[in-house]
Amino acid sequence: MTTSAEIMRVAGALSLGFGPVALAVDVGGTGLKAGLFDSDGSIIDARTAPTPVAASAGTVPVRAPGKTTPKSDPTNATDTPAPETAIVEAVAALRDNLAATHPELEVGAAAVVVPGIVEEDAGIAVYSANLGWRNAPMADLLERRLGCKIVFGHDVRAAGLAEFAAASSIPDDAALITIGTGIAGAVQVHGRMVSAGGYAGELGFLEVAVDTAEGRFRGPVEHIASAAAIARRYAKRSGRDAAGAREVLEAMRSGDAIAAEVFAEAADALGAMCAQLVTITAPSAIVLGGGLSGADELIPAVAAAMRARLSFHREPEIRAAGLGAVAGLIGAGLLTRRRYIHQRADGSPQADVSPQAGRSFRADGSPLTNEDRR
Repeated sequence: MTTSAEIMRVAGALSLGFGPVALAVDVGGTGLKAGLFDSDGSIIDARTAPTPVAASAGTVPVRAPGKTTPKSDPTNATDTPAPETAIVEAVAALRDNLAATHPELEVGAAAVVVPGIVEEDAGIAVYSANLGWRNAPMADLLERRLGCKIVFGHDVRAAGLAEFAAASSIPDDAALITIGTGIAGAVQVHGRMVSAGGYAGELGFLEVAVDTAEGRFRGPVEHIASAAAIARRYAKRSGRDAAGAREVLEAMRSGDAIAAEVFAEAADALGAMCAQLVTITAPSAIVLGGGLSGADELIPAVAAAMRARLSFHREPEIRAAGLGAVAGLIGAGLLTRRRYIHQRADGSPQADVSPQAGRSFRADGSPLTNEDRR
């Protein structure tokens, strides 16, 4: 799990820009990360905590007739506290811990980002397979418990916001792909993040077809190329347990032929997924995040596999993410700057600025586009 020291090291090199004293929390399937930012946008302190055990979500969400979002499944009811209640209390505990350490700072805004399907504008956690909720009014619950204004968001879109903002140069059309337990994406078109009511970015369910040592694979890309799938496929084929994709990568570097096959097949599948993404939104840059994103072998292999599937299309640059596991937390911090606008001397609005990151932001937290700067 990410440590507080790692959060401070990565976030300490950036600034959110001027705004309220803010609490930012990134909720994951196994852990929570929290950061306290001052009014200048600098991180002051950080905390981590394990994700509380909550009721199982079951399988796929149940759809109500005529509705666009899943409804709650009453068969999941137990004596266990609702998952949303457990998360809200965990966030409050982190806030209380930071407040006790820094009584001179009064939190004026907070942002919490979570995985799954998230309807940001309504503040609703629609569905999460890992955290077990359905249509939870998270923004409302958090605002009541914390007693301050809440911005509620999606973890990968928040990570994309941070990665795009922190990069020295990022085109207005770009995508972040996180490769973890599953695969998800954040897509930016004309400098604005695509949400589609929370359903955009489920790239792990794109179907790919690739040749493997076991025959032709056809199915969702995260079934062959996620970090969990890489470890699982290696263990099945080699008969040796692998705690994660990193172990498979190290085995490949040590000359393990099976590990090399599994890694190559995953890279081929990721290239196929990227090629599909190019045909849909035509990003000029694709940023790969997650545990394997720092592997030197990954980007050339994915780029080659993507290139082999393109013809007239504009080929994007593929690059590694720079903020790692802290991107979601930093993105949550940026979200606390939405609806917060500087005033110029003449009283007109001015977007926030992050001097250390070298990027400017709109009031909604998204980076300014090249068109905005003209």
